[in-house]
Amino acid sequence: MVIRRIREHVASHNWFAVGIDLAIVVLGVLIATQVSNWNESRLEAAKAHAYRARLLDELDFNARQFGAQVAYYREVRAHGLAALAMIDGKQDATPRDFLVHAYQLSQIDTNAAKTYIYDEVTSAGLVNLLGDETTQAMASDYYLTLATNDRTLKDVFPYRSTIRSVMPFTIQKVIRAQCGDQDVIFRGRIVGISLPRVCSAEISSADSTAAMDRILAKPGLHEEMTRYVASIDEKVGVLSLDLTLTDQFKARLQSAR
Repeated sequence: MVIRRIREHVASHNWFAVGIDLAIVVLGVLIATQVSNWNESRLEAAKAHAYRARLLDELDFNARQFGAQVAYYREVRAHGLAALAMIDGKQDATPRDFLVHAYQLSQIDTNAAKTYIYDEVTSAGLVNLLGDETTQAMASDYYLTLATNDRTLKDVFPYRSTIRSVMPFTIQKVIRAQCGDQDVIFRGRIVGISLPRVCSAEISSADSTAAMDRILAKPGLHEEMTRYVASIDEKVGVLSLDLTLTDQFKARLQSAR
């Protein structure tokens, strides 16, 4: 309709009307472009908000998992120190207690941090939706640190295999059944595992003594146990760092909302 009017006004040499018609066309184009840009910005902001919300949920899960793992490995470390103290004659306890401590020291938590949402963001080339350049750099450093620390968490030194080779399987089975890993639940989700503070595994005195003597006769056991306790300290260290970095990254993302 506008084009027809312009033709009519040109034919009648009504240049003023032609100018008004052209102004209307240009204004309409500008308004349409502005509306399109506004709608695109709105959709982009909604997408950014959705990704940050999903990432914050994932980070919250990681934080709870790291917290559970720190507590888990501190419990494992306590068992290791108690076993070493018994071997060194610095702590009195029954052979049954030694078996429990020696076995619980070999427990591990292999759950890795979740990175699915960030992987989705990076694979789609949408890292800019997370926030400014500082936030983007923080995200990159955070996940790089997790990947680096994960190698330490996966290190398993020989003691675990040694103790599970020399301790009678029937005794291992009793300890594992009565004092093994327990799920840590938060809002219906498993966010980690834990060990019971008190182990009531029933092992006869004769079996306990025989098993303890067999274990202590294993050459190099003390050295392997010492190195394993040290590796648990390393795991607690990197997990504590992971937890701190997770909290910092969460705070950064929340401030960018």
